[in-house]
Amino acid sequence: MSDEVLSSVSEAEAEGDRFPSLASLRVAHGELLKRHRERGSEPEVMTEIKQLIRRGRATGALLDREDDRWAAQSLLDYWSSLLYRAGQEPPDATLMEFDPDLAPDLADHLCPYLGLEAFREKDESLFFGRQRLLEKLLKHLETQPLLMVVGSSGSGKSSLVLGGLFPRLKAGALPGSQDWVYYPPLVPGSTPLVALAQRCPGVETAPTVSALLKDPEHLLHLTSAATSQPVVLIIDQFEEVFTLCREEEVRHSLAQNLLNFIQAPDRQNRLILTLRTDFESQFVRSPELLQLFDQSAVRVTALDAAELREAIERPADLVGLKFEEGLVDALLNDVLGEPAALPLLQFTLLKLWDHRDHNRVTWEAYRRLGGGRLALARSADEFYNRLIPEEQVTVKRLLLRMVRPGEGLEVTSNRIPREVLYRSGEAQYRVDEVLEKLIQARLVRLTEGDRPEDAQVEVAHEALIRNWPRLVDWLEEERFTLRQRLRLTEAAEQWQTRDQEASLLWRGTLLAETSRYEDLSPLEQSFLQASQAVEVAERQQELAQLRFQRRTNRALSVLSLVLVFLMGVVLYQLQQAKRQRISQLAFTAQALLTAQPVEANLYGLAAYGASHSAKVNWPGGSETNATGNSLLALNQQPSEINRLTGHTGPVNSVAFSPDGKRIVSGSGSNDGSLRLWDATTGQPIGTPLTGHKDGVRSVAFSPDGKRIVSGSLDTTLRLWNAQSGQPISKPLTGHRSEVLSVAFSPNGKYIVSGSADGDLRLWDATTGQPISKPLTDHTDSVRSVAFSP
Repeated sequence: MSDEVLSSVSEAEAEGDRFPSLASLRVAHGELLKRHRERGSEPEVMTEIKQLIRRGRATGALLDREDDRWAAQSLLDYWSSLLYRAGQEPPDATLMEFDPDLAPDLADHLCPYLGLEAFREKDESLFFGRQRLLEKLLKHLETQPLLMVVGSSGSGKSSLVLGGLFPRLKAGALPGSQDWVYYPPLVPGSTPLVALAQRCPGVETAPTVSALLKDPEHLLHLTSAATSQPVVLIIDQFEEVFTLCREEEVRHSLAQNLLNFIQAPDRQNRLILTLRTDFESQFVRSPELLQLFDQSAVRVTALDAAELREAIERPADLVGLKFEEGLVDALLNDVLGEPAALPLLQFTLLKLWDHRDHNRVTWEAYRRLGGGRLALARSADEFYNRLIPEEQVTVKRLLLRMVRPGEGLEVTSNRIPREVLYRSGEAQYRVDEVLEKLIQARLVRLTEGDRPEDAQVEVAHEALIRNWPRLVDWLEEERFTLRQRLRLTEAAEQWQTRDQEASLLWRGTLLAETSRYEDLSPLEQSFLQASQAVEVAERQQELAQLRFQRRTNRALSVLSLVLVFLMGVVLYQLQQAKRQRISQLAFTAQALLTAQPVEANLYGLAAYGASHSAKVNWPGGSETNATGNSLLALNQQPSEINRLTGHTGPVNSVAFSPDGKRIVSGSGSNDGSLRLWDATTGQPIGTPLTGHKDGVRSVAFSPDGKRIVSGSLDTTLRLWNAQSGQPISKPLTGHRSEVLSVAFSPNGKYIVSGSADGDLRLWDATTGQPISKPLTDHTDSVRSVAFSP
């Protein structure tokens, strides 16, 4: 700094130093205005004005934003002019130049950002940007006892409920809600009834779980006995009831207890659930809750630019953190439209905080991180590259245990007990060291339990699974192995919950493949030992049966010779009868050939079929000629059985239902409809299926025959109920040109479509949602698509 600046700083410090911020200067300005109005130009007031000008001038060294400097300068100019008018010489009121070295340091514990962590009740003061949606949730809860907060992964569902809605309810945002009883929020996991029982105060877990299984009103009885006030229960990540819990009985008992909990006429209980959008279709497995879904679901929409700006700047203002000019706009441009915008933004902000310069976030730090899109991937890579090779191997092994591959391309976070990580065969100290480093890097979250063995670990957020290319590559390499390994875990858990039922044990190839797994849990070891014991016992039993069979075979050999002779006599008589029947069919076919050709063909086919299935060997003669002539007539004079009419345009595609009883047809641009037909009579079934705005190019039945998919020249696909002919969902949009071919997967869960735009697209056959990015390697139209078996 120059001597002049140093002199000015010393002068300001002698008069009480500078204001810590523009906000502080404004507060002092407001207080001084009030005193000046009350006391006029008293000498004491004039002295205070001069002191404010000196301190305000020195404050300029802390102000880097141009609009802040203009605001501060206007305040100083106001007081300087007032002194002139009062006949006094004012001190220099020109703001000092900004000096970053004079900015105050912010302590680490003041960090206003959470990274990949969800907001909780304790973080309420830092939760911004969701005021509009919070008001909508509160209004819903005024009249409805059930609230389902539905959104995609990374949309901020958990933060919205736990960090926004939950504390506002407790503070009295609804009439009387400050007096309601709030149970600690829970995450279902693989044992949702256990998690629920642990949140009920003053009860033992095991007996409560047993009672919840037997009594659908047990939760209501527990809460009613504990308090006369309404009870609020929050279940975060409710999709785990379907993805992690494998017991239908448990799901049913949970749903029944929750319904009775909120539907009791003399109670005002509230139930709040969060659910990922891509698991909505799983509610068909819980019909009790499905019927309430439409009236209880509130969608979590993406934050707009103004709300994102608030989420960035308001927490920063609380602790005095500043952003260099234009940096907030750059962050907004980075994350707007991203699928996991909020976790990516929060992680980037957290890393920018870690790299702050005193109280400022700089462009240099932003560029070093790679901006909002690359901050997570670069930070994870930097963490990984700092490890020694042995630790890198351990990181890969630990993270792959914390994910759960789905049936398609979906991969989700898998929360597991910490002790599971020790079963990989590695030294425990190395697992602990690497796990601690992952936690410190905020890539993994540790949740402590009531006991040390109850501690659980999980990936900090599914945004890491989608946005760290290295982890994505690991998942692609290990997807098959992970599914097979997860299959063993699920089989062992199911075996245990069903009282170790022998029919659930593994045999053969499934059992043999488990020999390569080293990280077995005690439950999995017991399951495999029981499987091996049963397999050995069954093999011994098979050997004993084989020996008995051999002895029996000797005794039966003589009897067999006698039976063969008798059977020969019977077969000869049957052969003669079949010859006579075939001859009758063949001669009838010939007789009807001229007058009734269709019936003649049918009789000829019947003769041929009977001859072929009976394997009759004709010695020659009239019977052979009659059969041959009738079939020859069939080949020479083909004729239709019936004619299916009704379309007004060209028919572009037809398909039989899997049971062969129905036909679906799709018509071209002059018609644009689908029609269902009885495959036996050729009569139309119901009315035409209309909805496409242009011709239908391709149709297909689902493997179970319950749904139809159609692809159209209007660039859309449509799903139809094959019984009622009604559309199942909104049109499936995404192609940029005509849809030329469609097909269901063999399990009926997916649809593939090919288009004149050169793309293939995969769709969820239940919801109609796309499940991946388009497959775009073709350079011309895709005219045919098919799934492998």
